[in-house]
Amino acid sequence: MSYTVIAAAESGPVATVAASVLDALRLVHDLEKDGDQVTIASDTGWILTVEELEALAKP
Repeated sequence: MSYTVIAAAESGPVATVAASVLDALRLVHDLEKDGDQVTIASDTGWILTVEELEALAKP
């Protein structure tokens, strides 16, 4: 399942598609370190919180 991570940038929103939950989680953590606000969407249309994404990453 892929995930779209949308970061609020100064010039407007920037969307990045991550191929897996682990890739999306790494991207989210990197963006949050930079102070960016993020929105996470699954390929089924659900909007997820960081906590929900972390729960999906657990084995």
